[in-house]
Amino acid sequence: MWLTPSLLLMILSITSSIFLVLSSPSLFISWVGLELNTLAFLPILLSSKNKLTSESSIKYFLTQTLASVIVIVGGLTVFILQAEFSMTVVLFGLAIKLGAAPFHSWLVTVAESLTWIPLFILLTVQKLNPLFMVWSFSPMNSSFFYLIVFSSLIVGSLMGLVQTSTRALVTFSSISHVGWFLTGMAFSLETGLLYFFIYSVILLAPILLLEHTNMSHISQLPLIQVKLQNQTILFFSLLSLGGLPPFLGFLPKWVILQLSMTFSFYFLALVMITSSLFTLYFYLRLMFSAFIFGGVKITQEKCAPTSFFSNFLLSLSLGGLSLIYFL
Repeated sequence: MWLTPSLLLMILSITSSIFLVLSSPSLFISWVGLELNTLAFLPILLSSKNKLTSESSIKYFLTQTLASVIVIVGGLTVFILQAEFSMTVVLFGLAIKLGAAPFHSWLVTVAESLTWIPLFILLTVQKLNPLFMVWSFSPMNSSFFYLIVFSSLIVGSLMGLVQTSTRALVTFSSISHVGWFLTGMAFSLETGLLYFFIYSVILLAPILLLEHTNMSHISQLPLIQVKLQNQTILFFSLLSLGGLPPFLGFLPKWVILQLSMTFSFYFLALVMITSSLFTLYFYLRLMFSAFIFGGVKITQEKCAPTSFFSNFLLSLSLGGLSLIYFL
């Protein structure tokens, strides 16, 4: 499915749009890159043909169109209104594109009807362009920026506690991580990208395992035959996603918390630590369900064998402590 020429062309277009946004000093050219990214992602959403993906692709298109209109209107009103207000309007549109709280409802409904690989692209690659534009054009010392950061941290961590769908759980976790992305971007582009790429790497292992098991609900865990090796990979990957030391996911959080304390953002650091505890709790709930019910096999659904790539991702999650010494 992923080797068809049309989908490869779409992936190339998404990559080109990322470089276009990153290298452009103009808001209009960056906006063109956003539109190219949106149009190229739609065929990937429709790669599995059913009514749910068709509905989710329409929701995604309409939401992204609305956000793009807000971004370009904010860019045009800079000649009429105050520049700070216009850039706040741009930030409003970019927050919708990011799926940041309190503008996250579209992301949850779209994610529920996607397969796992398009969901991974939606939660990682599709956030790169808005993050670059936030870093380039948005006021990061405004009250609206901190409202988005605090809302994403709190909503993502608390709403994840009541989710039983694995897709919704991963999505709300991603919303919480958006708060960390934006905080890292507020300090420097390098810090934000460090957090983003490490998050993408450690998210890939659970996504691949959930795709192999075809698990969409936590209650399915007792019904699925999961090998001990796969359970171990899921165990350590979820701990790494939760930011527990000494795993790799702790490293970028530690860097951002250190910068927050250096610049006297004590309350922000407290909120980030608290949200990480809630996020770690619902990851532990998913993980304990896999281990406790792992011995109760009602049906025998054999999973695909663990690949070398999955083992490599596991070794990355375990290798976080050694990277601290290189900072």
